[in-house]
Amino acid sequence: MDGRRGAPPRRPFVGRRAELAVIDAAVAGARRGEPGIVWIAGAAGMGKSALLAGAIARAGRVGLLSATGDEAESALPYGLVDQLAAALPADLLAQYPLAGPGRPRGADPMVVGADLLAALGAVPGDDPVLVVLDDVQWADELSVRALVFVLRRLRHDRVAVLLGARTPAPAFLAGDDEPDPRWERVLGAVGGARRLPLAGLEPAELSELAAVMGRPLRSTGAAQRLWAGTHGHPLHARTLLEDLSPEALDATDVLPAPRSLAAVVLVRLARAGAATQALVVAAAVLGDPCSLADAAALAEAAGLGGVDDPGAALDEAVALGLLTERGDRPVGGIGFVHPLLRAAVHGDQPPARRRALHRAAAARVRGRAALEHRIAAASGPDPELAADLERFAADLPAGTSPLDVAELLRAAAELTVDPDDREHRLFRAVEVLLAEGEIARAAALEDDLAATRPGAARDGLLGRLALLAGRLGRARPLLAAAAGGDEPVSRAIATADLALLTVLEGRPAEAVELASGCFADPDAGPLVRRPAGLALILGLVAQGRSDHARAALDVAAGPPGARTPLHADTLVVRGVLAAAVDDDDGAEAALTEALRLARTGEAVRTATLASAYLALVRDRAGRAPGLDAVELAVAGARDAGRGFAEMIARGYAAQLHAVRGHTDEARAHLAVVAAAGAAWWASTIVTAPAEALLALVEDDAAGMLRALEPVLRPEVLALADAIGALGPRALHGEALLRAGRVAEARDASAALDARLGDRPPGHTSLDAARLRGLLAEAAGDPAAARAAFEAGLAAAAWGGGAAPLARARLEIELGRRLVTAGERRTGVDLLRAARDRLAALGAAPFLADCEELLHAAGLTPSPEEALGLTAHEDAVVALVVRGLTNREVAQELFVSPRTVAYHLSNVYAKLGVTSRAELRERAAVPVR
Repeated sequence: MDGRRGAPPRRPFVGRRAELAVIDAAVAGARRGEPGIVWIAGAAGMGKSALLAGAIARAGRVGLLSATGDEAESALPYGLVDQLAAALPADLLAQYPLAGPGRPRGADPMVVGADLLAALGAVPGDDPVLVVLDDVQWADELSVRALVFVLRRLRHDRVAVLLGARTPAPAFLAGDDEPDPRWERVLGAVGGARRLPLAGLEPAELSELAAVMGRPLRSTGAAQRLWAGTHGHPLHARTLLEDLSPEALDATDVLPAPRSLAAVVLVRLARAGAATQALVVAAAVLGDPCSLADAAALAEAAGLGGVDDPGAALDEAVALGLLTERGDRPVGGIGFVHPLLRAAVHGDQPPARRRALHRAAAARVRGRAALEHRIAAASGPDPELAADLERFAADLPAGTSPLDVAELLRAAAELTVDPDDREHRLFRAVEVLLAEGEIARAAALEDDLAATRPGAARDGLLGRLALLAGRLGRARPLLAAAAGGDEPVSRAIATADLALLTVLEGRPAEAVELASGCFADPDAGPLVRRPAGLALILGLVAQGRSDHARAALDVAAGPPGARTPLHADTLVVRGVLAAAVDDDDGAEAALTEALRLARTGEAVRTATLASAYLALVRDRAGRAPGLDAVELAVAGARDAGRGFAEMIARGYAAQLHAVRGHTDEARAHLAVVAAAGAAWWASTIVTAPAEALLALVEDDAAGMLRALEPVLRPEVLALADAIGALGPRALHGEALLRAGRVAEARDASAALDARLGDRPPGHTSLDAARLRGLLAEAAGDPAAARAAFEAGLAAAAWGGGAAPLARARLEIELGRRLVTAGERRTGVDLLRAARDRLAALGAAPFLADCEELLHAAGLTPSPEEALGLTAHEDAVVALVVRGLTNREVAQELFVSPRTVAYHLSNVYAKLGVTSRAELRERAAVPVR
């Protein structure tokens, strides 16, 4: 795993002492089991790669995994991940196959990241693993998502990660690179991640650079002048030191401005022999890296001049600091010392000559590379090339990333003359992206799509894009226009999308009618059946026709042994519907199975939604802390552009933060939801209670009532009732009572009880029991209040200990009153039970109230009771006591087995146990 073997010798390296100290600390921390992440960002030529090389050289004994982004490979699915996997032992890749190139097509980045994380944690030996990722601005999208997942889940792994990224060049370099938000978003969310923005070298460091290059400065002001002329930019300073005489450096004249970097490079190239010049130009055209033989052959074929002795020409180019041998590539690989040098040489070629060179290059390579050169050679529309691109996209092998297919089709569209062919290719690109759930990527083509001729196909695609992005107001007129058109296929697809839009707008009866009509067409394809099926199921549920909805789900999933491609997504729908009615067992089973299928590589377009709901269900059932998992779901939905899933995930994230007293974090999530504009009814059912819960922990009854107004609108409340989501009603009753509006609270309680009926005990039914007791107390009937609280706790006990937060709040209310009434022992026992539940949940605001009551009763925690477990330790214990192995726990929590072992050792030490059996006895939780 030592990627340093065979690497070319490094050029002199100076300065960056503070940055190296930070990296050294990260590596040292990894040796202790404290993972570190360091983000090194700088403009092209600022020394980012040199710093990484210097850090590797001084890292000592580490297992090195390295990968480098390549602009030419930015569409290669999991390209960066596969570079890392190449250095992993074969037995590890066999154990975690999704981390390697043999993964199935459509493997979700989350599950690929999970396998890679597990593999990193299982690397044999005691040395830490050093992961070095350079030029991540060119990383492919799927690798970014998988690696971001890994970074977010590093806990106690012996892993240090160094990421190098090119940032926008300073204005004096006229750079055109843009910041990459894909990586930027994760840095703020990963605790302990260090940012190292690279500035220029200081004058003293430039002086040191000149000395190690053998060009020592000869005057006291030379270093300052060099700094003033370059702003300390290492590449430009090195170029000047190599090309300017000592007299020129000593002169008081202004040194060449950074804008002349290209000119300086070209002057250096002009000093080379004709064969070397031809080789360098050919290499600039072929791309970095290329083979020496190909570059020499292209130089001759394109009329640049013969390269009779390629080795000698390469030696001269290396001596001039232009080219280098690429030890990380096959034999004969060459590349430029820095991308700026290639850009200077390539950009110096006149346009006509540059196109001719690319035409010649296209004749020497095959496949995708040849097409890329033909694109670069094109001076305008090229129908033949466009057709070749379309055919190439159609013939790509199974497993090819849809992003790659879409990019080929987009390029084909730009080269097409015929308007019909152009639109067809662009439309296909957008269709591919939307079908794969790549909504954010499809949105990048929205302007091109809108610029095409009006028509049903265009309007339908724009409408579907708006629909899936959550812009319902824009989607409606576009889909209506497409559904009213004359073209049968576009009309059928738009009608199905319109059915889905209609149910999201809150008109389920109309949606069911539209969806049913779609299924009447025997030729309806998947683009019709998918949205129509979802609209039908949601519409039936929203009408309260649960039996019909379950039957529709059975049809959509297919019979056992003949599952349809929608089977996994139907599991997610079942899980969501079960969660709505407080059936946490059913929800967990369905959602867990859906995510298991995703881990095997099956396409699950609703995986991020499943992750959010599973996090909520496990958290509120007290089975595993869900905060980390729901935050991951938020990030996954946001990165993919899945607006509906993101809003719901943010709503649940806000709820979990509020319960823990993280009011700023909860408010931040809700602010994003509010900024997104008009919400659909399902997200309102999630986010309005989240805002009310935030007001509850802040003891703001008026705020609770304001927060619940959107979900209490008759049309939204009717839909919430239809799917069984009665939590908003319970919160409303409590808010009214806290606000002193007792009569209204009594009416709200009665309405809630009527809808609960004989539902099995769950979160909402326990909250309803507590509300009945509080209302009885407000009416001056303590006996009825006690009876209501006791009935609720009896139901909770019958329900097997589920709904720990609701149960603890019942125990607090009854315990408080028993202590006051003189039944101190029974009351204190209830308060202590509530305290234990709340501590396990991390529900700080409610725990503080409970502790205050215990303190008032004369109790303080014993040292043993005060020894609590962290949230991560709680999560591990919750799964271990159910009988899961360390590896199974790691898969459930998306951490490495090594992290599980670390937490488990801490738990053993804290609780004084030495085995899983003792831990189960101490936790008093039976194995399932």
